[in-house]
Amino acid sequence: MRTLGRLAVLGALASAGLATLLTPAAATPKSTWMTEAAMRTAFIGRTLDGHYINGLRWTETYAAEGRLDYRESERRGLGYWYFRSAVFCTFYDPGYGLSGGCWTALKVSANCYEFYAAGVGDTQPEDGATPGPLDGWAARAWRRGEPSTCEEKPSA
Repeated sequence: MRTLGRLAVLGALASAGLATLLTPAAATPKSTWMTEAAMRTAFIGRTLDGHYINGLRWTETYAAEGRLDYRESERRGLGYWYFRSAVFCTFYDPGYGLSGGCWTALKVSANCYEFYAAGVGDTQPEDGATPGPLDGWAARAWRRGEPSTCEEKPSA
C-alpha cells in the first residue's frame, strides 16, 4: 500500500471537499482491528447508520453481491464495495459527486464501529494492506434494526 502521511490524506480529502470528515478524534483505539471475516459478518447484507466526526449523519446498505447504496441529508450515491485483507473499500459510480475510500474498522462496543481512513479518492490498497492510521476515527456506525451502543454525539 502506498504510504500516505496524515497531511497527504487530509490534503487529498480537502481537494475532494471532505476534509471536515477526517478531523481526528483525540482517542487511541483500545481494541484490535476487525478482520475481513468480522467485517463481512457485521456489515455485508446489512444497513449501517452512522455519523462522521463532524456530526453529519449517513446511511449505507451493503448488498451481498458487492453493491452499495449511500445516503445522507443532501446526497445519495450508488456504488460498490470490496475487501483487501482487513481493509474495507467503498467507491461510488460516476455522476454522484462522491469518490469513496478505503477503511479499517474497530468494533468498540456491541453495536458500534469506528472507521479509520486507509486510502481516499482513487487510492486503493494493495493486497496485504495493513490497517489505517491510529490518529482518529473518521466515522462511527451501528447496524440498523439493533440498538446502537455508540454515544449520541461524536466524542471528539
